[in-house]
Amino acid sequence: MIAILVFLVMTLAPPCLASTLETEHFFKTSDRATLHYKNVGQGQRTLVFIPGWLMPAEVFKHQWHDLAEDHRVVVLDPRGQGRSQVQVKDLSAARRARDIHELVQHLKLSNYVLIGWSLGVMEMLETLTRHPMPGLQGLVLIDNSIGMGPAPVASGARRQRPMGREPFDRYVKEFSRAIFKRVPEDGLLQAVEQSARLLPPPVAWRLLDKPHVRDYYRQAVLASEVPLWYAITPRYQAQAEELLQTRAAATVTVFNDAGHALFVDSAPAFNAGLRQFLSRLP
Repeated sequence: MIAILVFLVMTLAPPCLASTLETEHFFKTSDRATLHYKNVGQGQRTLVFIPGWLMPAEVFKHQWHDLAEDHRVVVLDPRGQGRSQVQVKDLSAARRARDIHELVQHLKLSNYVLIGWSLGVMEMLETLTRHPMPGLQGLVLIDNSIGMGPAPVASGARRQRPMGREPFDRYVKEFSRAIFKRVPEDGLLQAVEQSARLLPPPVAWRLLDKPHVRDYYRQAVLASEVPLWYAITPRYQAQAEELLQTRAAATVTVFNDAGHALFVDSAPAFNAGLRQFLSRLP
């Protein structure tokens, strides 16, 4: 009966509605973890979004609502985040990078772009270093260090790392608001806060322990040969300048009037910039 209803919806719905139908999926990784991803739209190219530290797939809702009109959009809930399995043993950078690789394999993608934000930038660069990624057409790195130029200074809260449940929850609430310059009014803030509280505080903080020196990520960027878009706030402008001097096929956009979640604060401008980048790909 459910299958018949789905068929009728796809058959009777207007073409634009059918092409942007949102579906939820789960897949098993090689270590038997259950990970969730959202699939929206269809097209010859797939855009694979990787959220940042503790963030859910919903953080990219402004992108799938727009870009799924003519692309297939896939957004991963990394392990321990969103609707993915929380009680997993391995949350290392290497394992989370392998998750990205296995998602691409699971979807059998042959023409795709990887788009990572914040911690997702580091995990995508880890993926490129550790795994072959045939079919990759482009990289979008959103507002995180790429190991170039001077290292950004960590905030006091990040250095202190509150471990107790109550102080961590207070930090999460403040952090969830601080990533936006303008607080979203569509339920996104609540989804972000809920996802950020899923992991125990010590486990959540360990996700930010970088297993490599900064030059590891710099070399990963330089070794990649596909076109790259670095979308940043002014904090990373010095790194962007070195990127443009040392990396072919790289472009940079600085979002001056946006917070860390610049693709939410400046969604129309970000989506337009992403479309322009995609238009230049083979």
